[in-house]
Amino acid sequence: MSQTSLPPAIDPDYLALLDSDRISGRTRQIMEERAQTSDADYTPRILSGSAYETLGALTARVLPQKAVLNDASINLAARIDARLGTAGDGWRFATLPPDREAYEWALIGLDDHARSTQGKSFAALDAATQDNLVHSIAEGALATDRLDATQMRAWFADLRADCVQIFISHPAVQAQLGIDAVFNGGDGFFQGFSEMGEGVEEDWEPREKGGAL
Repeated sequence: MSQTSLPPAIDPDYLALLDSDRISGRTRQIMEERAQTSDADYTPRILSGSAYETLGALTARVLPQKAVLNDASINLAARIDARLGTAGDGWRFATLPPDREAYEWALIGLDDHARSTQGKSFAALDAATQDNLVHSIAEGALATDRLDATQMRAWFADLRADCVQIFISHPAVQAQLGIDAVFNGGDGFFQGFSEMGEGVEEDWEPREKGGAL
């Protein structure tokens, strides 16, 4: 199972800042890793193929990317699956099982619900029907065989947080939105910002290029 997408390009002005002394080597490495496009033809390593397919369709409804990245997109499903293979941050809702199980059970449960009520897999449904099911989860009105409605709602809160965190941390997105908090100084020194205040920008700061979320 794989998903393909056009990877987002990083604005040249932002790339120049990533190569400047306004960012440490370690932070630059992290940003470069986030920008890697190897997830374009990603094959799931943690989730089952069915769960991964459902996740791809679900993330497209949870966080549409066109307003910021136009025709490009970040494969959120791939990055979530990869994250599930790490130790994580050690936090989860007490009502939920560990993240790997919670994601697998919730996604398979959602797909089973779609098949039993709509006659199609979740990924095969039209956008409006997918949105109706998404709203049911968010409102605590959709239960599955393994997770009750309250657990599904809690899991969905985790999913939304994961989508936003992965998306907003990508350097191409930060470039489009004019996010420059990482450019506070290179190795061994802190440059910071000399001008502070709402709407105040320094000459070196990148300007917002894309639309708002």
